[in-house]
Amino acid sequence: MSIDQHEPSRRVTPAEAFNLTEREQLFDRVSHERFLEILSDPKTQVHALEESHNNYGEYLFVTLSRPDGKQRVFLTFYGLGYHEYRERWVYEDWYWYESVRGAGLERQRVPRDAARQQIDERHRECQASASHDAQTNRGRIFELLADLTDEDGAYTEMEDLPYWLLDDDEEGDVR
Repeated sequence: MSIDQHEPSRRVTPAEAFNLTEREQLFDRVSHERFLEILSDPKTQVHALEESHNNYGEYLFVTLSRPDGKQRVFLTFYGLGYHEYRERWVYEDWYWYESVRGAGLERQRVPRDAARQQIDERHRECQASASHDAQTNRGRIFELLADLTDEDGAYTEMEDLPYWLLDDDEEGDVR
């Protein structure tokens, strides 16, 4: 055995590649302003931008990458949509998760200016819609539980709560 054995190169984590803070890593989300900073960084490449849905609502999904040596590190951010269980518009934060590579994702490109234009337009729409909607007790309680646990945990807990606590009658408003 040679003394000059090389250690395998360490894979850069998405948090490192995108310079996410400890708080952004802990809560899997960034502010809208921070998302725009990430988007405008010259090292950031936009690969996909689409309106779609997940278990909690319909959002704008934006897949970005940054370099890691010869490869790229991918993150998908989603925001600018309506969260069905929280009963509120999400326009101030973007949630993120590590994207799965493949399916030609690396070859797909969306011009940064076109992406920014669509994001700005959707942000205005969501902000305007948010000013007209109000959360019910159910939405406020779900949001509290989700912030204390996580989205899946909150959904499960909501199933076990008594009906009177979730009653949306204005007289019994829980605030």
